[in-house]
Amino acid sequence: MTWSLEGPDQQEIWRILRTLNQAWVNGQPEQIANFLHPDAVFVGPDLQKRMQGREACVASYKEFCRQATIHNFSESEPAIDVCGNTAVAIYRFEIDYEMNQQTFQETGRDLFVFTREAGEWRAVWRTILGLA
Repeated sequence: MTWSLEGPDQQEIWRILRTLNQAWVNGQPEQIANFLHPDAVFVGPDLQKRMQGREACVASYKEFCRQATIHNFSESEPAIDVCGNTAVAIYRFEIDYEMNQQTFQETGRDLFVFTREAGEWRAVWRTILGLA
């Protein structure tokens, strides 16, 4: 396992994450379905709320995009471990958005688990850590 983005798998996963983020930030959350496993699970920052299945996970992004106006989103400090056909990716994010006439500025870390099937990496699990 490695903590660098030097390997082709790490680079591909980072590309997937950045493309996934660009999709929802640009108001096209339905495109993230291309990067999710059919049985993907998203767990809320409190580790209580749980969405299971690609459609439910995409719906969570659609709902956020419907309610929020995103002013800025950036990701940094990626760390991706690959072991066989499993990968864990974590990165820092910053987001500024408006929702219900309120402005929010949040930072945290997005944590994704990927699996490789038929040569393609797909996200199978996600949560947010350290949301502030």
